[in-house]
Amino acid sequence: MRRGLFYTIVVLLLLVGIIGALIFLSKRAEQPPLAGPGDLAAVVAKPKPVVDYFEGCPPSGDGGDPLLNTLKNRIDEGVWASTTISALLALTWPEAIENQPRSKWASVDKEAVALYEGSPVQVEGYLLEAKKMSPESCNCHSVKYVDYHIWMTDDPNKSRAQSVVIEVAPRVLVHHPEWTTRRLGEIARNKEKVRISGWLLMDPEHPDQIGKTRGTIWEIHPVMQIETHSLTGWKPLDDGSTGVSSAPAVAQTVPPVTPVETATQPPVGNEEVQDNKSVQIGTIFFDGKKSREPDEFVEIINNGNQPVDITDWELQDTTGNTEYKWESYILQPGATIRVYTNEKHDDSGGFSFGSGSPIWNNSGDIAELYDSDKQLVSRYAYGNKK
Repeated sequence: MRRGLFYTIVVLLLLVGIIGALIFLSKRAEQPPLAGPGDLAAVVAKPKPVVDYFEGCPPSGDGGDPLLNTLKNRIDEGVWASTTISALLALTWPEAIENQPRSKWASVDKEAVALYEGSPVQVEGYLLEAKKMSPESCNCHSVKYVDYHIWMTDDPNKSRAQSVVIEVAPRVLVHHPEWTTRRLGEIARNKEKVRISGWLLMDPEHPDQIGKTRGTIWEIHPVMQIETHSLTGWKPLDDGSTGVSSAPAVAQTVPPVTPVETATQPPVGNEEVQDNKSVQIGTIFFDGKKSREPDEFVEIINNGNQPVDITDWELQDTTGNTEYKWESYILQPGATIRVYTNEKHDDSGGFSFGSGSPIWNNSGDIAELYDSDKQLVSRYAYGNKK
C-alpha cells in the first residue's frame, strides 16, 4: 500500500507539473512580441524623417542597408518624450531581424519594430565614453565626416555592457561645435548628469555585442540635443541646431528638404508607400554627346505627395530588350532620378544600365516602367515609335 501510494503521489506531482508548464507556455504565447518603454508607442507620434544630401552624400549612403542609413541620417528636431535607460534596455525585438537588411525582414517583424522605432525620446543618465568611429556606408565612407559612438547608462558606475549606445551623426554634428569627443570625455570623467534627445532606432547589426559593449541593439540615433544639469536646470552644450523640425503630432507629410532635381532614400516606418501611378517617365535623352553615348539617360519623376517603393521595378527598352531593375529603393515625392546608359551620377540616384553601347535609338524608341507585380506603370515613346 505504501509503495502504491508513493507512485500515486509521484504521478499526481508529474501531472501538476505538466499542467503548470502548459499554462506558463500558453500565457507566454499570449504576450505581445515586443515589450516597450511604458506606453511610448501608443502616445508618441513618429513623424516621417526629414533627410537631405550632405557633402555630396545622399541620405541612403553608398552601400550597406540604404533604408537603415536613411534613418541614421535624419536631421529633424522633434517633440521629445521622456523615458528611461532601463525602459530602453527592456525593449525587445524579433530575433529574425538580427544581421539582416530591412529589405529581408518579414512583414510581421517590420510591424513589431515600427511600434517603437522613430519615437522622439529623451533620457537622463551618464556618459561612459565617446569615440570617433571609422568610415561607414551611411556617411559614404568619408574619412572626415564620421559618427560618434557614445555609451550611456543610468548609473556612472555601470559598464558598457549595461549601456544604451547613442550616436551623433555628421549631419547634426556640423551644427554643434561644442560636441567634441574631448568635451564629451570630460563630461564622462566628471560623471556629469546629461539629458539626451534623439530618435529611437533599431540597428540589427550588433547582436553579438550585447552583454559586452552594449545592453541592447536599440539605439538613440541620431542624437539631436545634449544637455548638462546645473543648479539652474538643463543647459545645452551650445546653441546649435539643424533648424529643421518634424511635423506636428498629427498625420501630416513632412516635405523633404532636398531639391526637386535630386533623388533621396526616404525612411521606412509606419507609413504606406503607395500611388504607383504618380511615378512617370519624364523624358529620354537619347542623343548622347560622348563616344558610344554613355551619357544617354531616362529620367523618372515621382509627381505624387507620397514616397513610392520601387524595389524590384524594371525599366525596359522594348525594342532592344535591355532592362534595369532596382534592388532596393524608395523614390521620394517630388524627386527625379535618372538611369544612364553607362555612367553613374550620385546626384540623380547613381543608376546605370552598364551598357558598353548605346541603348536608345535616335530615330525613335520606347521605354516602359513596370512595378514589382509586372504591371505597366508608365510608357514613353518618341520619334518614329510614337
